[in-house]
Amino acid sequence: MDDREKTLDEFFRNNDPVAKKKEQKELSKKKIDTYFDTVSVEKAPKKKSFLDKIIEFFKISSFKKNFDENKVAANAKQIEVEGRNSVSKLYQKIKFFFINKFSFEAGVDILDETQVLYRRNLVIRNIIWVTNIVFLMFTLIGSKGSDIKMNLIVTFIFFIIMFTVSRAIRRMVREKPTTLQKQQMGEYISGIYIFLMAVAVYLKLVFSAGSDITVQVFSITQAAYILIYFSLVVITLYQDSKLLSVVFRVSILAMTVIHLIVLYPVYLYASDFITLWNYVRGEILTDVFLRTLVLSVFMIALYSNTKISEQLNSKRKEELIKRRAMEKDFKGVVSDVFDVISVYKQRGDEEFEKGQEEAARRVAEMAGKLGNFLGYSSKLCQELFDFSTIHVDKKNSLSINDYDEKDSLDETDFRKIREKTIIGSVIIKRLQLEKKGEDIVRAHFEKTASKDFIKEMNSVQNNRESQVILLCEIYEILRQTRNYKRELKHQRAIDLIKLEFYPYFDPQIVDRFCKYSDDFEAIYYRLI
Repeated sequence: MDDREKTLDEFFRNNDPVAKKKEQKELSKKKIDTYFDTVSVEKAPKKKSFLDKIIEFFKISSFKKNFDENKVAANAKQIEVEGRNSVSKLYQKIKFFFINKFSFEAGVDILDETQVLYRRNLVIRNIIWVTNIVFLMFTLIGSKGSDIKMNLIVTFIFFIIMFTVSRAIRRMVREKPTTLQKQQMGEYISGIYIFLMAVAVYLKLVFSAGSDITVQVFSITQAAYILIYFSLVVITLYQDSKLLSVVFRVSILAMTVIHLIVLYPVYLYASDFITLWNYVRGEILTDVFLRTLVLSVFMIALYSNTKISEQLNSKRKEELIKRRAMEKDFKGVVSDVFDVISVYKQRGDEEFEKGQEEAARRVAEMAGKLGNFLGYSSKLCQELFDFSTIHVDKKNSLSINDYDEKDSLDETDFRKIREKTIIGSVIIKRLQLEKKGEDIVRAHFEKTASKDFIKEMNSVQNNRESQVILLCEIYEILRQTRNYKRELKHQRAIDLIKLEFYPYFDPQIVDRFCKYSDDFEAIYYRLI
């Protein structure tokens, strides 16, 4: 009794003797390797160095990180199934809000430069909006010891400037049509604006400090000085080296002026060189030099990071272009294969097609019955039936017209097309088996079935499951009229299977079919 559990993939196993010998050779090699592993002398464990221990620590940390990520992913799926509580839902809403407002690639085609820059302008405008609030807070906080009314007036002026510029950027970025030139103008205005506004806030705090500059430099004004660096970081988010180079030159010039005129009023001591040198030498010269050096190094680091990001984005775009070209070729090849299958199946008029479907149903019923007589499991018999009728049941699945209008395919599209491709490959195998039956019967009736022909036919899908379907297919062909033969009676068909077609089958399969031939005749007459 053969109760093996199999899948449709096993219909396509290669039964070539060469492949079997190769598998046996590999199996023998594995056994030899296993034997030598058992008898070999174990070497003493190598002593680990300090560097090896550090590397091992990072390996363990990486494993734990991946494990935790998998665990979190599994928990997230479980939460999706069981549902979330109100706190989790609120957290998710907040999370998605920030992703929507501050994510650069949310639903953006990175090959569309205008679309990418438009998204970056929107995100950085949101960042600038938050930064404006911080700037206003600094202008209000840094008013201690100064005229409150004047401070409120200056703060109000800053607010008007921020509001006007923000509205102008928004109008420029969102105005239809959203051309690349408009987005670039919005980019440069946003970058220069946030830098100049940070400088203006710093100057306002310095002037508010009055003569007590030595105290204020290391308090609120120092924090405002850091805002200038923060503005440079925000500009770097554009990942535009040209914009950053422009801002680099402007920042060096502006900060040099601030250092030599605002922070240290050098112009008051510029009456002669000696007086000027006596003033700037020592701590002032060191401070200005270090500030300029730190700014230069900081800008070089930002510029290097931007250039690396640009190169990575360029490579990423090239890979995406290649992938989309491969997607197009993939869709074209799959479409051509499906068209070939459809053309192959369209052999006649509607009445003839109906007859072919009915013949496939009879072959499927007989194959399932024969599998039962051979002792196959009910699952395998059902798979024999499904495989016998797949070329008529799934013929309408071979179409990818729904994806022709899509420029790019997502993972769901790939999965669906792959499923269609698998169905197409199975249908091809089924049609190959049908053609094999036709070729065998025709060759024997035309007396051209030589030994080489038999050998060639036995190399095509010669596993036992395929033989079961092929035998039922040959019986169906013998009972039907062809242009090279007439319709045969049941007993004559059985006799020919015993006398002519036995070289193509396992003797047990032929024996079971002939022994229970009355059952197959009943199936044939019931379904015809």
